[in-house]
Amino acid sequence: MTKLILLAGAVALLVAAPAPAKTVSVDISKLGFVPAAVTVETGDIVVWTNKDTVNHQVVCPTCPFTSLPLAPSQTFTFTFTKVGRFTTVDPLNRNKKGTVTVKAAPATLTLSAHPTVMSYGSTTSLAGVLSTSAASEKIDILGQQCGDNATKVIGTAATTAGGNFSFQTQATQSTSYQARYKPTSGPVTSALVPVSIRPIVVLKRNATHRFSAQVIAAQSFVGKAVLFQRWVQAKHRWTTFKTVFLGVRAAVSTPLAGSTVSTVTFGARLRGGLTVRAVLPSGQAGPCYIAASSRTIRS
Repeated sequence: MTKLILLAGAVALLVAAPAPAKTVSVDISKLGFVPAAVTVETGDIVVWTNKDTVNHQVVCPTCPFTSLPLAPSQTFTFTFTKVGRFTTVDPLNRNKKGTVTVKAAPATLTLSAHPTVMSYGSTTSLAGVLSTSAASEKIDILGQQCGDNATKVIGTAATTAGGNFSFQTQATQSTSYQARYKPTSGPVTSALVPVSIRPIVVLKRNATHRFSAQVIAAQSFVGKAVLFQRWVQAKHRWTTFKTVFLGVRAAVSTPLAGSTVSTVTFGARLRGGLTVRAVLPSGQAGPCYIAASSRTIRS
């Protein structure tokens, strides 16, 4: 039921985005750089501020950068993107030195789903990004189906250029999905992304004043109430004409193997030509499904 795909476009609802860049401040004085040594992660920003009464300058030959002379209170900003230990000097103050140690930022994962609400038997597309941007990295796709106590691996994906990955799956009940990456430093996971499933509701007109309603899902809905509704044009709303209870269960192979259809046949003395539908309300669909309605037909 699951297979890897390449998504054609971006998918909404990104979660677990990388943390924003951190800004670290360093003062420049007659004594030199204060603090003299700072540690940041890739993507972080260092801001040097001249706190003296005379001009100063910041030079990093291996970064590389050379600031303009900084008058009192002026600043210079640099974003560090490379891992390493970098020495800064102030040529206007006896080449006083400082150091900036840059460590690799921890990896993060994003994950999204499209759609996040779908009918039983439909497919949802999962997509995400590994922040390291590395290609050919293995990403575990986990799912926690309604009623389960924990997630379990349902498949794997591989990152492409930029750290992007994608996956396609069918859920038989409402399910939360998660991505997991396992580098040597320890596992990294995305936030859980919930996907809600509607049962398939079918309404048929069998004969004059005779109808049948079916609910198709991975579980039986025998004993659950279905609302038989008609559209009232004058009031521009649906009104419930009759409540019926599903009473017959059978196994079917569509839209997924192991599906179950719950059926009720009933009479309803409505004049012909009205727009009608069947509704499985949320109180009858839960906890593993959400409310669903059939397509409209004529009475």
